[in-house]
Amino acid sequence: MTYTLGDVNRDGEINAVDASSVLAYYAMTSTNQDGGYDEDQKTAADVNHDGDINAVDASSILAYYAYTATTKEEIMSMEEYMKKLK
Repeated sequence: MTYTLGDVNRDGEINAVDASSVLAYYAMTSTNQDGGYDEDQKTAADVNHDGDINAVDASSILAYYAYTATTKEEIMSMEEYMKKLK
C-alpha cells in the first residue's frame, strides 16, 4: 500500500479530518494504547519526519489545509509545504 503525506484516512484529501485523526492517534498512544494506524498511516501522519506522531504533525496538517483552502495560486504539495517551513 502507498501513502500520501498528510492524508492519514486515505480519502484523497488533506484536511481537518486528518488533523483530528492524528490528534486522536496521539492521545491514544500517549496513554500507552494502540492508535490503530497501520505503517502507511504512520508514515503519512509524521509530516515533519521527526519520528513522532503528535500535535505538531496535526497542527501542520491543519495549517496545510488552511493554505489549500485560501490560496489563489497553484497549490504546492504537502511535501513542498513542509520543506518550505524548515
